[in-house]
Amino acid sequence: MKILVAPKNAKKTILRFYKSQHYSASFLGIDHCYYIQDKNEVVASVIISKIEQNSHYSFLHALVVKSAYQHRGLATKMLTFVQECHRPIVCFAHVEMTELYTKKAKMIKLKEQDVITELPKHLKGRLISYKKKQPQLQVFISQ
Repeated sequence: MKILVAPKNAKKTILRFYKSQHYSASFLGIDHCYYIQDKNEVVASVIISKIEQNSHYSFLHALVVKSAYQHRGLATKMLTFVQECHRPIVCFAHVEMTELYTKKAKMIKLKEQDVITELPKHLKGRLISYKKKQPQLQVFISQ
């Protein structure tokens, strides 16, 4: 299955995919969306956003693979692809996803003290906000 770049007019289709997967996703700024289709149906998607135009980092969010397609390497394939297109990337993910991000995608898990020095202010604020609902979030960064 091939990774496709979502054209601007596909935003509604992509958002419908997330909604069907019970995932709240939104476009945040200067966004790039990538997806995988099978039989004209979106089965996986990820969004990379430049939240602040002058930011050094891209923010990876909304990496979702339809449950029937999980454990086939699609998430790893998408992570590898977006890291070739966007560097450095920061993402927040549940602790259960550590192996995917560190071993398969070769990203680095930031320690709590490194989050303070590494992340720009706008991403730190976003992390603090997200952790209120999901305290198990970890920070991963590509180099």
